[in-house]
Amino acid sequence: MGKVERRKQILEEAARLFSSKRFDEVLMDDIAQGAGVAKGTLYTYFSDKEELYFAVIFEGISRLNEQIIAKAAGQKDPEKKLRKIVHSIVSFVSQNRFFFKLMSIEDSKSDTGKSENRARWHEQRRIQLEAIQSVLVDGKRQGCFCVKHPEIEASILRDMVRSTITSAGGKLSVEEMVGIIMRIFVGGIYKESSAGGAEV
Repeated sequence: MGKVERRKQILEEAARLFSSKRFDEVLMDDIAQGAGVAKGTLYTYFSDKEELYFAVIFEGISRLNEQIIAKAAGQKDPEKKLRKIVHSIVSFVSQNRFFFKLMSIEDSKSDTGKSENRARWHEQRRIQLEAIQSVLVDGKRQGCFCVKHPEIEASILRDMVRSTITSAGGKLSVEEMVGIIMRIFVGGIYKESSAGGAEV
């Protein structure tokens, strides 16, 4: 087995354990055993448990951010572009539940500046939110969206994605979840009445 494959194997086992236990409950011995490598091998790739933990997180969010940027590129219609971004996020986290749980844990923490790793995490999160924000601003410029606070509204959309996935509990398909998010975020939940007004 090559170094790249072995590193991937270690990251996958670490993701499984970190998402099922608290950070302090996960032992490097357990990760090594689950990955089928000697404990010393872990330290040839990662200096300590925290570095391994954040490697798992960065692996996930970096891939997700790449997908978000790639899927949105070249699309002119703001709503279609927003749908592609939402679809990318929902699809990714649905297929990578370990990453989703770990990212949710990190998002809930407020100690943004206590370590280089946490600073890097928040930078990756910023990249993701700015991608969403740019679509909202572009939609406003084109007269498609009514956006007053792009930064806040981008965060709300991102949180809607996470909430929808959690609430759905695996009962809905990716397309169904994307449909719910887009309907509520873009169209709202008011029903148009026959007179042209809105019904609650």
